[in-house]
Amino acid sequence: MYEEDDYIEENTWTYIALCGEPTLYEGFRFARDLILANFILRCIIQWVPIPHNVRHSVSLVIGTFLLYCNVGAAFVWTVGLTASSYIIILALSYITNTHRGVTISFITIGYLLLCEVYVINPKMWQQIRGIQMIAAMKIISVAIDLDRNLFKTMINPVEFGGYMMCPANCILGPWISFHTYSNCLVVKFLSKRWIKLIVLNFALSMLFLVLSNCIVPWYVPDNITKWLVAYRDAQAFRMSHYFVSSMSVVTMLSAGFGLTNDCHSELTVTRPFFIELPRSLVQVVVYWNMPMHQWLKNYVFKTCQPFGHFTALLSTYVVSSLLHGLNFQLAAVLLSIGTFSYVEYNFRYKVASALEVCCLANPCTKACHHRHKKNSFLAVIINTVFSLTTIIHLAYLGVMFEASFAVQESGYSFNHTLSKWENLNYFSHGLVAFTYLIYLMM
Repeated sequence: MYEEDDYIEENTWTYIALCGEPTLYEGFRFARDLILANFILRCIIQWVPIPHNVRHSVSLVIGTFLLYCNVGAAFVWTVGLTASSYIIILALSYITNTHRGVTISFITIGYLLLCEVYVINPKMWQQIRGIQMIAAMKIISVAIDLDRNLFKTMINPVEFGGYMMCPANCILGPWISFHTYSNCLVVKFLSKRWIKLIVLNFALSMLFLVLSNCIVPWYVPDNITKWLVAYRDAQAFRMSHYFVSSMSVVTMLSAGFGLTNDCHSELTVTRPFFIELPRSLVQVVVYWNMPMHQWLKNYVFKTCQPFGHFTALLSTYVVSSLLHGLNFQLAAVLLSIGTFSYVEYNFRYKVASALEVCCLANPCTKACHHRHKKNSFLAVIINTVFSLTTIIHLAYLGVMFEASFAVQESGYSFNHTLSKWENLNYFSHGLVAFTYLIYLMM
């Protein structure tokens, strides 16, 4: 018995070592150029006295070179999107001071869809899809901010190019506004806290990478119940997302972004704890990618809010889906999350009102008027049930992101998506439909 246990333990550590070593090597190699490019940008800003436009030029040049080093010739698509969008915004500004945001949104999203369908081959598109999405978010935010008169004057091409190609977030994100970018570009500092934050977030990103590639796929075998396998595959995907998010914080910090009060909010991209142990799907949507959630809220939801709450909410999820491309899998997941969270939010509101218990989708404030507070037995039981339901939904929605590398390169098909949900008997969709019926009868 002891010999068998020793054999299993030895094989376990051998597997982790064999998987972990190349995984960490690739992670370090991927991070090397990102950190170095942004560190150079920070050193130039820190110690070289240069004019305003030259700082933006340095950001433009370093970011473009970094983009070329990472995606090769495909970088021309991002450069082309940047140049053409600025020309269109400039032309629209001569015609009108309104509707630039809506117009450039349709043009930019249309450009992305046309490139995906007719111009760029699937393998290349998968390589630059995230980069194009971040670029599109920046373009749309600038156009809408211009409509809202948040700029004293029209930004010049160098400022716009520096913002679009900023090495801190042109590859991994996160999205930041032009004003945040511009303000942080002039901040000078030198502190131990800067190094500590970079090292901490880098170590965290490497941990998530090893968990995604080596630990999570190993601890649940394939021959166990399909729901545990679904949870395992979905969690591995979530860990890879945490890796990208943590690495994006590293690149931001390396360039000096996020170390002042003006930029502090950009330090947090995701909150794994609130996703792995969620209170609600609403909370997962917020904490999955906080900068993108802020962008969707400010530039899509608020823009569409005059047409009604439901229209604004639907538009938000439609725009989010289109920014990710014409991918049935992503669209199905995003629209399902939108529907699930909408039903959950309203159902929990009715339950909280009927039972006078703190079980809303978002935590109650201390001044809430519920009779059963958050620490009461009834509130704990109800919130635990909703949390477990959310975990099941995350396994159900995230399972389809597990696939071979070849499938990931070419994109996920309609049949692949439905087969994953069919294997789980469309459980979450059925549960949400049942919940909605109960909500209507309450």
